[in-house]
Amino acid sequence: MVSKRINFRQGGTAGRPLRDGGSVDETGTPHSGEIQPFSEAPAGVSLRQTIELGELLHQYQLSLVLIAGADDTTAARAVQWVHISELEDPTPFLPPRTVLLTTGARFDVVQGPEDARAYVQRLIDAGTSALGVAVGLHWDRIPAQVVAACDALGLPLFRVPYDTAFIEIVQTAARLLDAKTRDRDIWAIDSQRAVTAASLHRDGLGAAVREAAARLGRWVGITDRSGRLVEFAPQSARGAVDAEWIRRETRRLVERGVSAGRIGGGEGSGIQMQALGRQGQVLGVLVSEDHGAPDTAERTLLGLVSALATIQLEHRSGVGAAQAALRGAILDLLIGEQVQLAERLAEGTLTRIPAGAIVAVRYRSPAEPDPSFAEDLQSLDAGSPGLIGASYRDAPLVIAESRHLPALKRLLVAHRLPAGISERGTLSALSELVGQADRALEYALGSAAAVPVDYRPELHGGVLRLLAAQPEAVVRAAALLAPIRHHDERHGDVIEESLATWLAHHGQTSAAATELGVHRHTLKARVHTAASLLQLDLDSPDSRAELWAALRLLADA
Repeated sequence: MVSKRINFRQGGTAGRPLRDGGSVDETGTPHSGEIQPFSEAPAGVSLRQTIELGELLHQYQLSLVLIAGADDTTAARAVQWVHISELEDPTPFLPPRTVLLTTGARFDVVQGPEDARAYVQRLIDAGTSALGVAVGLHWDRIPAQVVAACDALGLPLFRVPYDTAFIEIVQTAARLLDAKTRDRDIWAIDSQRAVTAASLHRDGLGAAVREAAARLGRWVGITDRSGRLVEFAPQSARGAVDAEWIRRETRRLVERGVSAGRIGGGEGSGIQMQALGRQGQVLGVLVSEDHGAPDTAERTLLGLVSALATIQLEHRSGVGAAQAALRGAILDLLIGEQVQLAERLAEGTLTRIPAGAIVAVRYRSPAEPDPSFAEDLQSLDAGSPGLIGASYRDAPLVIAESRHLPALKRLLVAHRLPAGISERGTLSALSELVGQADRALEYALGSAAAVPVDYRPELHGGVLRLLAAQPEAVVRAAALLAPIRHHDERHGDVIEESLATWLAHHGQTSAAATELGVHRHTLKARVHTAASLLQLDLDSPDSRAELWAALRLLADA
């Protein structure tokens, strides 16, 4: 409720000041002493909802005249409420984004320009949107020193004519705020309906995220437990998002075991984060662009998205014994080169069988498995099209498109599990890839490697293994790669890594760029830089073979 202790200035008894300094309200009830501040808005008006100052000033029936402190941003200033006070210093009672109305009853203490500037500066420091001064009661004209101070410090100052009662301004502001609130409520209902309808599509979570991003006018994403973005919209904003920061902060939230619904986001990060799942079991994180504190309508919509995402992630991660057995059967069919039958069996039960360039990953489960590893792998498996994990010949096996390899490696390294990773290949060569992964795993177990081991032909005792035994070969390899290593160290670049990945993909730029997570044009530029630094023709098989041997030798050195 609005406080009744407000001075009114209109015809009749109501609003006329009493001789003892008090006033009467519209009911004729006298009040003695100072006007009391109020902070509550009428029922139905959100304290976070605002209107623009220009909307209030342009209400013709109020006849308000802006006379000082105006600039290009004045009309757009946010107004959350209108406050009336005759205190010498009303700022302790002024919330931010408030329009202050006064008759200037205490302006007699403003003796000079310094006093006026101090008064106006206090209002600015309190976040006051504008100052309105009534004329015809205490002052025929607003004191010149107040006008000058508002103009100098940039506080909008407007004149309130004698015939306009303060209560009219308060009621008009309340009406405008109420209309804005109703519009926002309608937006919230329409947006929730649209997001709910989108969630019923085949790609339910992705459609819901796209609809929410469009309604909010900013990007929205969903990560799994590993911090990998499994859904994101709009795609045009993907390049502006620091995916590594999101991954790192997601892992921190998961490791701390925060309650689902906790809002995060580092100061200045421009990102809001909300954990998804149940108490003690975080399944992922809802991330969105931070445009400041969201209002109730936005929080409600994001809450709906988080609820839908939690349901979807729980559904995706609900891999029971039957699903695990099904995946194992599908892997058996794929390894047995019965791809069509595997695809028929996977239809409707898996997101998608891996296609294109794939890898096989074998790892050894510890004697006492870490529950968090199982949950992380399950989250990655359930939320990643083109990735299947199951038990094969009494040991875990993961078949994945090569774009998932960085996430798999991070997961294995984080849990310090010995693992073997095959070369890139296709489903038609899956049996051979599994054999390579097994051989790499044997090497990892034999050498007590704390990181995943990539399969290399020399693990079977080939030419590179013989070269590695020759100190001169290692020296020559270091000399060959010195130009790009010096370049990377000097400029903080990744030419060597990019070149190695490009060579591993047999010079196929698109596949290598996908694994590195960069645009193919970026990778082409890096390969061109490598060729310039090394003064080699990278189209030559001899040059590629020599570089590959050098990279392998130094990787093992």
